[in-house]
Amino acid sequence: MTTIKVPMELRDRISQFAKSQHTTMAGAVERAFDLAETEAFWAEFRATMLTPEARADILRETEELEGTIGDGLEPEDWSEYE
Repeated sequence: MTTIKVPMELRDRISQFAKSQHTTMAGAVERAFDLAETEAFWAEFRATMLTPEARADILRETEELEGTIGDGLEPEDWSEYE
């Protein structure tokens, strides 16, 4: 356990949010940080994977792997597990 210094206004905001979410202040900060990490991940994904070059790479790889879909084996009956 440690202590961090934040402005009183921020502490009050965290406290209010925590109460509204029925959690502790630590839980509220953790949730907010988790959300920020998730948003940063998807922003990075969009910045790198949705470029024209990345889409061209994905399309090329998809075309290369298309022939591997059919492995020549007979279909298996999985109906008893549905």
